[in-house]
Amino acid sequence: MNEDAVRLYENEEFQLAAQHALRPGGLDLTKKAMDIAGFGKRSRILDIGSGCGKTVEYLREVLHMRAMGIDISEKLARKAKSPNSTVEVMIGDVCQLPCADAAVDGVLCECVFNLLEDKPLALAEVNRVLNLGGKLIVSDLYLREKTGDFSGVPLATCINGITTRETVIQEVTAAGFRLVDWQDETHAYKEFVARLIMKYGSMSIFWESLVDSCDKACAIQSDLRNVRIGYHLSVWEKERKLVEGRGNGSEDT
Repeated sequence: MNEDAVRLYENEEFQLAAQHALRPGGLDLTKKAMDIAGFGKRSRILDIGSGCGKTVEYLREVLHMRAMGIDISEKLARKAKSPNSTVEVMIGDVCQLPCADAAVDGVLCECVFNLLEDKPLALAEVNRVLNLGGKLIVSDLYLREKTGDFSGVPLATCINGITTRETVIQEVTAAGFRLVDWQDETHAYKEFVARLIMKYGSMSIFWESLVDSCDKACAIQSDLRNVRIGYHLSVWEKERKLVEGRGNGSEDT
């Protein structure tokens, strides 16, 4: 994952506006995902892009799971550990997960999937650390409709990696996973945007706070009018192991 991707998530004002969960739906959507996946107490869960550690803390303290997190940001990892020493968050990258083969029952990838620079490699690593039949949970933005040119945002955000539902399914399926459930959670994204507007006054001001330019912020808003953005929750089951060292979807024979 590009280290520039942490710039938004390290922003203190954004953390407050996002209620520290740093994504649409927050812990309510996490709980829904856990129920769909069928995880029980003591399940071994790895949270990729764990940020401030709120999800790891919730999984451990409320759902009584053996959860740990990994994040590329040292700042966020330190913040995760500071209020609660029981929260285990490692510093690292999804393309080199510090876990043994088949070490976990579930992997969370909440508002991280679109930030992955090398999705085949990242998904191959997720496949490696999951046991056979283990579950991958993804929640992220997806492209519902495109009506004009969209050049993206001039900083690393999950908007830039947005693709269609069909593309997401193709990418994850190629990495040895079977789709268990796909649910549209666009209402959670709209609620998230509403919170940002309440905090900043408008989305233009929000973007300006990140790109330090009124003109760039206006250009972002203009570009976003050309796409209809949705938000999804999807649950996947690992149904085959990939050939070691390869992230192209080949089966281990």
